[in-house]
Amino acid sequence: MQINHHVGRLVRDVNFTVRGEKETKIAYFKLAMNDLKDGKATYIDYVAFNKTAELILDYVTDIGQVVEVEFVMRNHNYTDKKKGQKVYAMQNQVTKFRIYKSNPSSKNQSEQHTETDKDLPPYPDFSSNAFEYVEG
Repeated sequence: MQINHHVGRLVRDVNFTVRGEKETKIAYFKLAMNDLKDGKATYIDYVAFNKTAELILDYVTDIGQVVEVEFVMRNHNYTDKKKGQKVYAMQNQVTKFRIYKSNPSSKNQSEQHTETDKDLPPYPDFSSNAFEYVEG
């Protein structure tokens, strides 16, 4: 099995739902990552299930929050009920995640950068000790 890691910023609120007879909890969310070549962002969708989904709903709460995800890529094949066609897709299924909370002293620095880049919140300097490590 291949395990992947991404670090990015939360783009919008987590979409949480419960589905099926077994009441499967599902969290959908999107992270933005800097593209080092041209300085633009790459947006990637993720999905988490059950306990991981609940933890993401509880802890991944602020747009712009730095999140590290560990995920596996899974086939997500289904039949579209409206069209009756088979749909083939891939999902990035989160198995573990970590969040990085800014210390109050580092917020002033990030607010300065936000004024210059209105599309995305700035990325932190991970080499500094300005972040508290939280794992879920």
